[in-house]
Amino acid sequence: MGATGQGAGTRTVHFVGSFPAESTDVAMRAMLDSAGTRLRTLPTGETRRYEFYIQPIIEDLVDQGVLAVKKQGTWGSSRQRTIHRVARGAELPSEAMDLGYLGEAEEALPIFRALRAEHDLPGLALQIGMPTDFTLTFIAMGAAGVRRHRRAFLDATVRDITAIRELAGDDVVVQLEATAELVLMAKSQPLHRLTDRVLGLGEGIAALAAAAPEGTRFGVHLCLGSLRNKARGRLRDARPLVDLANSVVGHWPRGRVLEYVHGPLAAGDVPPSEKAEFYAPLAKLALDAGTNFYAGFVHDVPTEAQQTETLRIIENALGRPIDGLACACGLGRRPRPVADELMARTELLAAVGE
Repeated sequence: MGATGQGAGTRTVHFVGSFPAESTDVAMRAMLDSAGTRLRTLPTGETRRYEFYIQPIIEDLVDQGVLAVKKQGTWGSSRQRTIHRVARGAELPSEAMDLGYLGEAEEALPIFRALRAEHDLPGLALQIGMPTDFTLTFIAMGAAGVRRHRRAFLDATVRDITAIRELAGDDVVVQLEATAELVLMAKSQPLHRLTDRVLGLGEGIAALAAAAPEGTRFGVHLCLGSLRNKARGRLRDARPLVDLANSVVGHWPRGRVLEYVHGPLAAGDVPPSEKAEFYAPLAKLALDAGTNFYAGFVHDVPTEAQQTETLRIIENALGRPIDGLACACGLGRRPRPVADELMARTELLAAVGE
């Protein structure tokens, strides 16, 4: 399921989701025109929220009268974000929460189906990205909000997933985006495995999938954040990413398809002398058969030759060719010329050695 006509051993190209364009149609056409048959999923471009990601979702909840400002921030960085509280009463009314994913899917689906037919890619799926309930609650309401109100965000997310599946069936892959989870793992390294066990990070991602309808297709994007194109956390090496991915797989529910795990492996800033050590933990990545690994290391700062060497080191550490290439996060926080350059570089690197 999900193949788009790639030959055996051909690396795919994965776009995380956001894209700097004025419309969904423009964004989707640009990504498909760039990667073509190497794509297995085509994102919507998240053009309503591409620059600030979760912030528009939260602001919509304020407009809906569900959330209110508790501590005003500037959103200049993740640390400076606005923290919210329940607008009225003590509990969040999940039934009144519209997170916007269904509307995004309804807009994108006819565009997607037309493009899929135009490019003759019958196995291509529409990719709808959504933060996990843990990440969305944590960013909106802080750690205290996670303890008290996470269930409302879970219910609202599952409601949209269910409606999207009813709308599009197997034409959609839901990408669960775990930013707070990986940032917490990175910041607690080398005690990150304890963080995962105590907070149930990998288990929580899998529980969100378990609450969705049986048969739903999923991908998981492990993320370090990219507000204003700056990561919220930094990996000392790939261990937290590998351990969180393995935890997700270990808890993954039956009857839900985990098609891929995407991980942010570098932002172009790993010194050449440290690359082998940084990527070495990938040897312990234990994904199930049928779950692809997308390596998020494509960046515009290193040279093409340096990125080719990074690809070689990653595949040596993994012990096999990677299934797909990607940037560390979405392209939406970059100017359009840079986004175009990164798409072209991803396509070029995917073809190395073929």
